[in-house]
Amino acid sequence: MAIEIEINGTLNANARYVAYAPSPSRIRLAGATTENVKVQLSSRPAQPGGGVVVFYSSRNQPSKQSLELTLPADGSWVAFEIGGKFGFPSVNDKDSLLVVNGLGNEITIPLMVRVRKNANNLTQGERDRFLEAYGQLNNAGTGIYQDFRDSHVQASDLEAHKGPQFLPWHRAFLLDLERELQIVDPSVSLPYWRFDEPAPKVFQADFIGQTRQVPEDDDGTGDLVVFNIDNPLVAWATDGVPGVLRSARFDTLTSPASGVTIPPFNFPVLTEAQTLALGDVYAEFTHKTEGIETLPHASAHVSFTGSISYVPTAAKDPLFFLLHANIDRLWALWQWFYKRINPQELESYTPEDRDGRRLADTMWPWNGVVTPPRPNFAPGGWLADSTVTSSPGKTPKVEDTIDFQGYETSTARLGYSYDNVPYEFSKRNKLKNSSK
Repeated sequence: MAIEIEINGTLNANARYVAYAPSPSRIRLAGATTENVKVQLSSRPAQPGGGVVVFYSSRNQPSKQSLELTLPADGSWVAFEIGGKFGFPSVNDKDSLLVVNGLGNEITIPLMVRVRKNANNLTQGERDRFLEAYGQLNNAGTGIYQDFRDSHVQASDLEAHKGPQFLPWHRAFLLDLERELQIVDPSVSLPYWRFDEPAPKVFQADFIGQTRQVPEDDDGTGDLVVFNIDNPLVAWATDGVPGVLRSARFDTLTSPASGVTIPPFNFPVLTEAQTLALGDVYAEFTHKTEGIETLPHASAHVSFTGSISYVPTAAKDPLFFLLHANIDRLWALWQWFYKRINPQELESYTPEDRDGRRLADTMWPWNGVVTPPRPNFAPGGWLADSTVTSSPGKTPKVEDTIDFQGYETSTARLGYSYDNVPYEFSKRNKLKNSSK
C-alpha cells in the first residue's frame, strides 16, 4: 500500500530538513482502498548518533515520541507536525528516519534534524562541510560573501547598531548567510562561537584560524591568521586583499574571550547566565549602555585586535558570523527563558520612531531603499530563499524576526534552531534552574 508524505508543505525531498520548531506535514494514502487505514508514525536514527524527530498532533500540545493517525480511504490528506527531538540533532544529512508502520510493510523517510551548534563541539564532518561551503561563498574574494562584508560598514552603522533593531537586523543578516551556505550544501548550519567558554578547537589552523596571543593593552592591527593549506579558508580574501588580520588578547586554547578591562575601559565578556540576567524585558536586555549590544557583544569583538575589533571592518573576518550567531543564540535563549516571543508586546520588542526600528519597517539592505535616512547603497539584493519556509520573505520586516520558531504564528517560523534552545516551553523550569 502506497502513501505520500509532505514535509514543510511539499513532497520535494530537498525540503526534508527540520529544526526543533514543528514543521507542517501531512500524509495520505496514494493507492485505491475501500477502508480507512490506521498508521503509526515514529522515528529512529538512520545511523549511530543520527537525529530523532518528535510529533505534534496540535501545536498547543506536548510533543509525542510516536503518533497514531487514521488515513481516509478516499486519499484525503491528514495533517500533523514534526520537529527535532531536543538534544538529538543530526550530524549528517538524512541521518534521521521518519518511520511509518501499519501498511503491511515498514516505510522509512530519510530527513535531517538541522540545527545550529556550538562550533567547538562539531564533528570533523560537520566542520569540514561548513568550511567548504563558507569558502565557496568567499571564493578567494570573488564570491557573494563580499556583499555581506559591504553591508556591514560604517555607513550602515545606524541600520545595524545603536538601537533596538540591533538584534533583529543581525538575525536577518545571519539567516541570509546561512541560507546561502545551504544553497551550496543543504546539510550545513551556521555554527556559533560560545565566547564565554574556552573554544580550543575553533582557533586552530584547520578551522577558523590559528590566532596569535598579544597583551591585553596591544593596539596593533592584528597578525595574519594561519590556516592549513587544505583549509577552504586559506584563500580567504575581502576588498581584494587576501588573508585575515586577527590577534587575540586572551589564550584561545585555554580561556574564554577576555574583553578589555584595563582602566578606563570596562568591557568584560559576560557569561550566558549574566547575559540572561540583563533584564526580563527587551528595553533592559538591549539597554544602550548596559545591554547585550555592549556586553557581551562589543566585549567579544574587542577581545581581539585586527579587523573584527572595528565595526567598519568586522565582517572581513570569517569569525564574525560565528560570533554573531552566539549573540543571536543568547537572544533566542532569552526569548525562550522569559517567553518574549510576541512581536506586539513591548516586553518582546521596544521600537523607536526611526526607519528600520519600527515593527512594520522593512530592513535595509534587503528592501533596496537607498534614500535618507538609509545609506545610498544596498548590496546583496533580497534575502535568500529557503526550501523549508517562506518566512521572512525577500524583504524582511523587524517584526518578522522575533517569533523565529513560530510560537505565536506558525508561518513566522524561520527554519532554524540552536542546539541548546528548546522549542517547547514545558522545559523552561528545568533549564532555568540549571542556568542559575
